Amino acid sequence: MLEMSLDLLYLNYNDQFKHDILIFHEGDFDLESQKEVRKGRDEIKFQEIHFQIPSFLKSEEIPILWDGKYGLGHRHMARFYSVTIFHILSELGYDWFMRMDDDSFIHSKINYNLFEFMDRNGYQYGYRAILKEPQRPTLGFSEAVFAYIKAERLKPKTFLDNFDLSTSVNYEYFSFKGMLKKRLTIFLEKLLNTLNHDFHNWPLPTEWNRLTYYNNFLITNINFWMRRDVQAFVGHFDRLGGTYKYRWTDHILHTAAVQIYLSEEKVFQFDDWTYEHATIKDGNLEWGGIFEGKDDKNNPVVKDFIKKYGKARHDY
Repeated sequence: MLEMSLDLLYLNYNDQFKHDILIFHEGDFDLESQKEVRKGRDEIKFQEIHFQIPSFLKSEEIPILWDGKYGLGHRHMARFYSVTIFHILSELGYDWFMRMDDDSFIHSKINYNLFEFMDRNGYQYGYRAILKEPQRPTLGFSEAVFAYIKAERLKPKTFLDNFDLSTSVNYEYFSFKGMLKKRLTIFLEKLLNTLNHDFHNWPLPTEWNRLTYYNNFLITNINFWMRRDVQAFVGHFDRLGGTYKYRWTDHILHTAAVQIYLSEEKVFQFDDWTYEHATIKDGNLEWGGIFEGKDDKNNPVVKDFIKKYGKARHDY
């Protein structure tokens, strides 16, 4: 899959732009394997990393199997993309970062420089798709984020747009509940549409829609993640250990950080080219899928995918 992902990336993009490509690995690529993967493409470099549970967490509190079936590997990966990678890339001197997994496939020609496009238009975070995270690995996350927002007295840019704040008021405290509920709902909606709203004294919203950036593909400005306030936010959640204890993933942390600290005009969704990232189990589409580009209609790859799995993407 890694070779297929790289071949498609070069065919549809990097043959033209020749960006550096870093392949992060845990020592499982010997020199011969690296040569085989490179295929003479000098832009490809291998970067060895080593995962471990951070020393500030108590190992006895970390389940070896989360929910009895998920090992530590996925959680190591989530922390890597949430915390570690930005420090590595910053130290290497990079300003921008585009992530792809070894099973991420670009199926359309991209004839423009993605990084220049982001920089020229003032975007700091780009994504290709949105999926709804399952409830189980998000338990407690939105409450922890909201607690941080309240404690730090932050004014999130768009994060609260993903809540039904009308559910956060306990109407049992009021007589004439029906009338007051309607009036309070209208009031809260107006409150959210006010740029200088102060929501810090309101009860916790309970209905997070769990829509997250499907960040197996992303483009982002590294300096954003190295900002002091963003580092404080990411570091706080790292010290909570939610990634290891509760399987809070990198994409829910990315989503929260971006929607708290970046205004809407600095975030961009690419929709012009076709992208595939799918989790297949026992021949069935379990997660993700193929996302057809608006400028790439009737791509046979999309038709073949639907024929094979019965649909283009996992429904949420």
